[in-house]
Amino acid sequence: MAPIGRIGRYSIVGRIAVGGMAEIFLARESGPRSVARNVVVKRILPQIAEDQAHIESFVREAELYMRLRHPNICATYEFGEEAGSFFLGLEFVHGVTLRDLADRATRAGGMPLELVAKIIADVARALHYAHAQKNKSGEPLAIVHRDVTPENIMVGFDGSVKLLDFGIARFKSDQQTTTSNGTLKGKFAYMSPEQYRREPLDARSDIFSLGVCMYETLTGQSLFDRGTEFQTVAAILFEQERPSIRTLRSDVPEAIDAILASALERDRAHRCPSADVLERRLLEWLNGAGHIVRNRDVGEFTAKMFPERARAGPKLNRSDAVRESTAPKRNRSIETLAFRADFEEEEAKLARTQRRKKMAIGVVGGAVVLGVLAASAYAFSASTNRRADELSPAPSRQDSGEQPSREQPSREQPSREQSTTKN
Repeated sequence: MAPIGRIGRYSIVGRIAVGGMAEIFLARESGPRSVARNVVVKRILPQIAEDQAHIESFVREAELYMRLRHPNICATYEFGEEAGSFFLGLEFVHGVTLRDLADRATRAGGMPLELVAKIIADVARALHYAHAQKNKSGEPLAIVHRDVTPENIMVGFDGSVKLLDFGIARFKSDQQTTTSNGTLKGKFAYMSPEQYRREPLDARSDIFSLGVCMYETLTGQSLFDRGTEFQTVAAILFEQERPSIRTLRSDVPEAIDAILASALERDRAHRCPSADVLERRLLEWLNGAGHIVRNRDVGEFTAKMFPERARAGPKLNRSDAVRESTAPKRNRSIETLAFRADFEEEEAKLARTQRRKKMAIGVVGGAVVLGVLAASAYAFSASTNRRADELSPAPSRQDSGEQPSREQPSREQPSREQSTTKN
C-alpha cells in the first residue's frame, strides 16, 4: 500500500484511530536494501499541540515508555518532534484488543477458560515489571498504570499479549519526586475504590482493574457498568455482594473464582498483594489443571475469531484530510528564523518611516507655533495701542479755540407708533 504522508522517518500508510489527545497511524520504517517493518506512530493532535498541559502529559508518557522494556509491554522505538508536534514510534501489534476478542468470542460461545487465564497472567507479568521499576538512585518509581482496560490490552495473531497506553500512568520521575494523588483519571467501570476516594495509589489499584478485565472477558458482561456514571461509581464503592462468576459460567472452577474474588476485593488490605502473586496463582492453576497454553494457541484462536483482519490488517483511514495532516512540512525553526528576519526588516522600515514622520511633524509644528506666536504678538501690540489711545485725555475746547455751545440737548421725540398708541 502506497504511503500517503510522512512523520519523521516514518512513511504513513493510514490512520488507525483518533483519541482525546493523540492520533494513531500505521506506518513503515525503511532501511537499506528494501528492509522495512510496520510501526505505529502516535502523534499529539494538532489542535492541542500548543496546549502546555497536554504536551507535558505526552512527554511524561514518552519518558515512561522509554524506560520500559518487556515482552508484554508495547515497545517504544523513538520519541521525536516534527513541525512543532511530538510523536512516538511504537511497536505494531498485528491483532485485536481484548475487548474486541471477548465480544466476538462471547457471540461464538465464550472465551476458553485456559486462554483467559494465560492472557491475564501475561498482563499481570507486564504490570509487575512496571510496578517494580526503580530510578537511577535505586528508589521505586511507584508506577501505577491507572488505565488497565480491555481496550488497552492487545492480543496478537501470533499469540503475543501487550499492555498499551501509559498515557495517564502515575510515577515518580527523576525530575519530579512527588506526584498528585488528587487527580481522578481512568475509566469509570474499571477504577479501583481507592481511586474514587482520592487516596494514594499503589500497585493494588491496577490489580483491581485487571480483575474487572478478567471477569468481563470470561462472562462477556460488564461487572460494574450501571448505565450512568453515578450508579457505576456507587456499584464499585458500596455494593456489598458481588455475584460469583460461577452463576454466569458454570465451568469456572472454585479456584479461579477465588483468584478473581481476591483481585476484586474492595478493601485493598485484603486484595491480592501484587501482580506477581496474581500471575503465579493463575499459572499454578493452569499447571495443576493440566493446561499447557502456548502463545501459538492464543494466536490461533484470535485469528479464528477474526480471519478477515488477520489477512488484511487493521482498517485504515486514508482520506484527503489524513493525507494533508501528514504531508511533509517545512522545518518550523527555519520558518521562525525567516519570519523573524522579515519581521526585523519590516520593523526597521517602520522605524525609518516613523522618524521621517516625526521630523515632518516637528517642522510643521514649529512653523505653526511660530505663526501663532507672531499673530499673538501682533494682536497684543494692536490691543495695547488702542488702550493707550483710550486712556490718554482728550484736548479741551478752550485749548482748541472753540466756544462752548449754549444750546441744550433736545429731548428725543417719541416715534410715530409710540404716539399713536398713547393717543
